[in-house]
Amino acid sequence: MFDKVTKSIRVLSAAAVEKANSGHPGMPLGMADVGVALYKNFLKVSNEKPDWINRDRFVLSAGHGSMLLYSLLHFNSFDLSIDDIKNFRQLNSKTPGHPEVDNSIGIDTTTGPLGQGFATGVGFAVAERYLSALLGEDIIDHYTFGIVSDGDLMEGVSFEAAELAGVWKLGKIIYFFDSNNISIDGPVDKVSVTNQKDKFESLGWHVIEIDGHNEKEIINSVKKAKKIEDKPSLIIAKTTIGKFAPNKENTSGVHGSPLGNEEMKNFLENLDWNGDPFLHSDDVYEYFNEKREADTQELKKWEENFNKKYDEDQNFKDNWDLLISNDLSDIQSIIGEKHASRILGSKILEQFSESTNSILGGSADLAASTKQIIDKDSFSSKNYQGRNLEFGIREHAMGAITNGITLHSNLIGYASTFLVFSDYMRPSIRLASLMNVNSVFIFTHDSIYLGEDGPTHQPIEQLMSLRLIPNVDVIRPSNSIEIEHSYKYAFSNSKNPKVLSLTRQDLDYLDFNISYEDFSKGGYVVSDGDDFTIVASGSELEIAFKIKAALLEYSVRIVSVPILNKLSNMGNQEINDLLKNKHVFSIELGRSIGWENYLGRLTKAFSIDSFGESAPIEDLEGKFGFNVSSITKEIIKHLN
Repeated sequence: MFDKVTKSIRVLSAAAVEKANSGHPGMPLGMADVGVALYKNFLKVSNEKPDWINRDRFVLSAGHGSMLLYSLLHFNSFDLSIDDIKNFRQLNSKTPGHPEVDNSIGIDTTTGPLGQGFATGVGFAVAERYLSALLGEDIIDHYTFGIVSDGDLMEGVSFEAAELAGVWKLGKIIYFFDSNNISIDGPVDKVSVTNQKDKFESLGWHVIEIDGHNEKEIINSVKKAKKIEDKPSLIIAKTTIGKFAPNKENTSGVHGSPLGNEEMKNFLENLDWNGDPFLHSDDVYEYFNEKREADTQELKKWEENFNKKYDEDQNFKDNWDLLISNDLSDIQSIIGEKHASRILGSKILEQFSESTNSILGGSADLAASTKQIIDKDSFSSKNYQGRNLEFGIREHAMGAITNGITLHSNLIGYASTFLVFSDYMRPSIRLASLMNVNSVFIFTHDSIYLGEDGPTHQPIEQLMSLRLIPNVDVIRPSNSIEIEHSYKYAFSNSKNPKVLSLTRQDLDYLDFNISYEDFSKGGYVVSDGDDFTIVASGSELEIAFKIKAALLEYSVRIVSVPILNKLSNMGNQEINDLLKNKHVFSIELGRSIGWENYLGRLTKAFSIDSFGESAPIEDLEGKFGFNVSSITKEIIKHLN
């Protein structure tokens, strides 16, 4: 029966790609055996409660092979009909070209950019270990399975994540490596000499090599992997890409193109398939019934145990309530304090860590500089209840692991480094946006005012570049009240990622207050005036107030825009009411491009459109004209 089911998986996958005239048939044909064996014998999921917190997670890191996943979910009675399969890669379908996270149909994460899924899965495993330590193994005890490709393992992000998985001894990771030696441009050995077995063993992984088309070897490899509790496992499955496509198997031509009419005909003949490739016998659908029923019973027992434990175990009840409440309202105010925003932010973060146990994260070896560290133990193989993640210098993996933590359930993961290094994390931030997950990315040292470290470390284009990513709120607070609101806004449960941009240097205390509701709009008047308007964010709001104090002969309106991109939600009249005056000046130590799009009109943008230099702050202010005297002179010129 195994062979019959794998045949159906292959036929349905190839047929969907053919109907769409677009897609990647090679991987589904090559990995059908692994997929069927995994879903039939091991993967603990429930189509009745697909968001069950203790389900196993599955990561198709090689997301181009999406039809393998869709076929498996279809035959496992998830909410993916044959019409959905026929609608593969079409507008508004449940079956896009690469998997997009949707718990309701059994898709745990969005994949496509190679390596990201691998690292996100490590985040799932971190969340599992943390929650298991917090709540007990009778409540949280599941695996993260995945399929990774040659391409995944070439990407640096997967190497970074693999090493961390080894350091943390994440034994609940079991990845299948689809080792077919073929990529889009041809044989992998043309561009790689890596012995993946040796590499992963050196990184602290348990490695098994099998025939990826042998049911018995596949099953036994997972059983062996499950016995290794202190190492993640990589099962190297030797497979044939495009298996059973007689003229294209084991070639790059089957990777990313439909088989074509003639080869599809040959393929079906090779499998002795007659009839409609979208029609499959009842016994194929029934094949997974026994496993589904067993999982249903396990879910029922789990729910009974959970309810009993919640009623009888006060410590468990307290921990669970702190996990799901995420009440961040009861904090000690920092209003009036003068410090760098990174310092004030760290105080808020620490208070949040006392109010909820849902926040965990860390830094890429810069905690001493970013200050974004919780006063708790570090997460490690000896203490999975630790909430500080020491990522090492691995920004790429840090971003993706953070997404995995946040995706898992009720947790909010955060990551911290210098703003200029956000470039290393951009793929993860972009995916967080696509997935609507509330990961928090905290970046400090947010302008040339970090000084002597020089232009390699001074961000110029990053702020506006991050604002360009749809569905990402970039927050750049100025005074202590804005910092309080910023952290509350960032760590709320709203379904989109947040970027916090914080200073290295101390900021003056600016004497204005604003409600959380007004803050959430993104921009507001903090000092009124009728002659001209200055719009500023973050540390440059301080300059705006100094200019107002220097130009007493003018009535100056000051508008703070801690979340500039939110102004896109305002109508033209709201923007006009906000800006009010004929002349509008913006001040921000970043690229000028983009300001006019948010504000609608702009007399001049005081910005920096070149790289910085290595020097003390006061010298940089003079060099780039970012002092009160220089800006004031320019404003008066435009007014006259």
